[in-house]
Formats: sequence, structure tokens, C-alpha cells
Amino acid sequence: MSHLDEKLQIAEDINLTFDLTAKPNTSDLKAHEDRAVIANLRADLVLPNNKILTVDIDFNATSGYHNTTMMIMDDFGVEMLAAGFETKYGKEYADKIRQTWANKELPSDPRKPTYLLVQKPINENKMPSVFAVCGRKDHINTSPLAIV
Repeated sequence: MSHLDEKLQIAEDINLTFDLTAKPNTSDLKAHEDRAVIANLRADLVLPNNKILTVDIDFNATSGYHNTTMMIMDDFGVEMLAAGFETKYGKEYADKIRQTWANKELPSDPRKPTYLLVQKPINENKMPSVFAVCGRKDHINTSPLAIV
């Protein structure tokens, strides 16, 4: 932690560290007038073999995560997302979300998805895209497929 880092505990089990070093915005993203916009998240994932996999999630306009509105990381979140989809779009789509979360994409994959990303639709007449991420063996040159 440098002298420009600031820590904040927002709940007993949620700690944030802010790096207050000034950096230029090299992304294509623009902040809202009254709200910041997430450009990048770095996550250390604890794998089933107890090793750590570090993932940088880039929300820049040219990345596959552009327009991401939600990141779902556990069974409760998946059920909340599925309930919302069921109410708004129907049981078929909600069940597809539940099924994707509960299963490996391919039987040879080392694990089930680690998280789901929900992308807001570009057109209000379309459905959001939902991506199951980080359950595959090969992370190189593989884009997650939209499950809905």
C-alpha cells in the first residue's frame, strides 16, 4: 500500500482500497456528470484447487464487457437475476440462466461459471445479454457466449 492508498471498510466482509494516484483516462469511456463509470476491475479468483487466478475485467467500449450493468457471483444473485428475467421476459429465459449457472459449459471444463455478466440491451425492445464467465479450461481467445 502506497502513501496514496486509502482503505474503506463498507461492511464487515467488504474492504475497498483506493489508489488515489492521478492517472489519465486512456479508455473510450466517459463518466456521467454526477457518477463515475467503472473502466476496469481486477479480481483474484480462488479456484477449486486453492490456487489464485487473477482476472482483469476491462469495461472499455471496445471490450466484450461494454455496457455491463450487473456482475452476479453466487447462487443468491443468480436467483435474483432469474426471478427478474422470469417476471419481465418469461420462465424459459429464467430457467436458461439457472441451468447455465448450475452446469459446466462443456463436460471437460474444470468448473462451473464463476460469475455472470449482464449487458444492458442497446435497444429497449431487446433483452439484455447474459454471459457465463470463467469456468472454461482455455481462457485464451475464447469469448463467452451470450446465454440469453
